[in-house]
Amino acid sequence: MTIKLNREELHDRVMGCWLGKSIGGTLGMPLEGKKGLFDLTYYDPVPEGAIFNDDLDIQLVWLRALQELGPELTTHDLGAYWLKHVIYPWDEYGYGAFNLRKGVAPPVSGAHNNWFVDCEGSPIRSEIWAMVAPAAPEVAARYAYMDAIIDHAGGEGVWGEMYLAALESAAFIVQDPHELIEVGLSLIPSDCRTARAVRDVLGWHREGIEWTRCRELLLEKHGHYNPQDSPQNQGIVTLGWLYGEGDFGDSILKAVNCGEDTDCTGATLGAIMGIVHGAEAIPAKWKDPVSEGIAVGWGIIGLDYPTQLDELTRQTLEMTREVLAARAPQVRIVEQSTSTAYDIDALKASDLMREVEAADPMTAIYDLGPVALHVGYGEAPTIGYDEPAHVTLTLENRSDIAVSGKLSLRAPHGWSFGGGGDFALGKPGATESFTCSFTVDPDEVRLQVSNPITVRIRLEDQGEIVQRFPLLGEYVWLIAGPFDPDFEAEHGPEIEFDPYGEWEGRDGPVRFEQRSYAENDMPLADELGDDAGVLYAMTWVFSSVDTHINFGLDSNGSFRLYLDGEQIGEVLNPGPVRPVRHHFPVDVERGWHQVLVKVHAEDTDLDFFFYLMDNRPDMPGTRGHGRTDLINTYLPIEDG
Repeated sequence: MTIKLNREELHDRVMGCWLGKSIGGTLGMPLEGKKGLFDLTYYDPVPEGAIFNDDLDIQLVWLRALQELGPELTTHDLGAYWLKHVIYPWDEYGYGAFNLRKGVAPPVSGAHNNWFVDCEGSPIRSEIWAMVAPAAPEVAARYAYMDAIIDHAGGEGVWGEMYLAALESAAFIVQDPHELIEVGLSLIPSDCRTARAVRDVLGWHREGIEWTRCRELLLEKHGHYNPQDSPQNQGIVTLGWLYGEGDFGDSILKAVNCGEDTDCTGATLGAIMGIVHGAEAIPAKWKDPVSEGIAVGWGIIGLDYPTQLDELTRQTLEMTREVLAARAPQVRIVEQSTSTAYDIDALKASDLMREVEAADPMTAIYDLGPVALHVGYGEAPTIGYDEPAHVTLTLENRSDIAVSGKLSLRAPHGWSFGGGGDFALGKPGATESFTCSFTVDPDEVRLQVSNPITVRIRLEDQGEIVQRFPLLGEYVWLIAGPFDPDFEAEHGPEIEFDPYGEWEGRDGPVRFEQRSYAENDMPLADELGDDAGVLYAMTWVFSSVDTHINFGLDSNGSFRLYLDGEQIGEVLNPGPVRPVRHHFPVDVERGWHQVLVKVHAEDTDLDFFFYLMDNRPDMPGTRGHGRTDLINTYLPIEDG
């Protein structure tokens, strides 16, 4: 079925999306991250023009990627544009970018070592995909998936962005909120937290439950202590939309007054209502204070972006025409007025959800022309000194003829490795897998932050293809304990001891044991056994320059942090972990530095995260959240 979109109406809806997003984000910004029920009735403070919001900023980067690469861009392309233009270091942005900088490709960049995969960072950038693929929800959702896995793979952030992109795409021809929500939900798993939160709000609204009580029920059943948790915020967007009953101001106010990630919920709902009703329908009282300018934050660099919403709308629509022609030719932009009929079931029909649900977030796929190389890392893309690393390499035939040849490997000097061999892919889609193993001897090799593995694929009569992927060096620590808190307290001073000697522990002599950890999330609870107590964790870090660094640590146990024998921080009454919460700034000189942590686990359910964060003066606004690769913890520890 051909879907016809009137050109002037489409322009008004795209403009309404960008304008509504600016309004909602501005309204919600002052309450961002705050919990509670609020009573805003208007902007507070009233703005004098647009203010920057990363909700919009990163979408300007995606627009530029589309303009320069065209509709067939890939998730690898988006990752490259992120590294080139985005330096926001917060939460999932920081962890995703840190992995990208080390050569880790999506979706592994979004899944590895990332506590924040369930957060709002990707759902808030859904609109660009809906606007370049109006009335084509599956196309919009596919783009959204490619985007979200950069920094949210394996988490609810992926489902949140796909859900919103599909819903917003359908909103160009469907106005009923219930139908639009069902379109969005049809593109994500029915049992994910996002879908369950949205459906529960639908049910409570249908039952006639008052909106503040609906909020209470939502947070009781689906709430999270982290305000940026995506499922609870998608529930809040649904609440504001349904209980606002089509009134723009009332809807965004109800969403923002629910608290949590308020700039995101306000911006998302403002964008949805802007698409549904158009810019002309947004009341002047909401439009006038934000004006039609665009303010872009310090975290977007090297990008020539539009400075006015009308220019952004014009550039967006240029890409809309290209994307529809390439990816959704059934949707046409026409000059005459039209009332587009639609088949709601056709808008929901898609195999996409099954495809992406089956995808492995720890497998990166490289399109190499006649073949695709799937790099399956298993649990993590890392290698340590203790155990071999195993990687599954799968070749997939992407051509229309049989493909055969030989796959071989190359690893860094001094490594032992095995795997590869001859392959024959007899038909399109055929695959063949090789299990490859890598081992390093700590007496011969020092692991680096990122260690390149080279794959050579020699195709009969077609030459050779070379592709590299990284194995990341694991974090090396010495762990001692557990010690009885009373016994340990009597044997101070607490850091004057020989790390390679023995301590008298609760069950006899205790020696520091070497451990390797793939992530910042260190499972120290494994060291406790059945009893709580005091643990010591020691490592060394290296800085190649004199610099200023934040040492970050988060735990639900009380802890003290020491650098080179001097205490630089402590937390004695911890709450639930959020691993960018505690950071301790310090100037460090070039060279190696000893890090020691003493943590008191009051029970055996111990969470412990250690992370290093760049806070150089020449990186404005980092506020200690930036992941850094200036320092590493990959020193093989040797007695003496």
